[in-house]
Amino acid sequence: MPLSSITDALAQYNANIPWFGSQAAATAALEAIQFLLINRAQRMGDHGQDLNYESLNTEKAALEKFLGATAPRAFGRSRVNRARFGGTAGIG
Repeated sequence: MPLSSITDALAQYNANIPWFGSQAAATAALEAIQFLLINRAQRMGDHGQDLNYESLNTEKAALEKFLGATAPRAFGRSRVNRARFGGTAGIG
């Protein structure tokens, strides 16, 4: 079910905090973080816990690494696309 509110995203994030070793939990946590980053307020908190965007970005990077979402082929890029868009991502 798609997330529809910050409250839903926080609940999904909190339910999947122990994501290490679980692709399903990591995917759910990443989805929640992406929602929170896109629909963000300056700061947010829930039950006495504050979240800031630096910590969310750090967690997002860890989740993407775990899921392999930062791999060059994960997004279907090819040499033609990199050349077309002028990027060098994934080369090296």
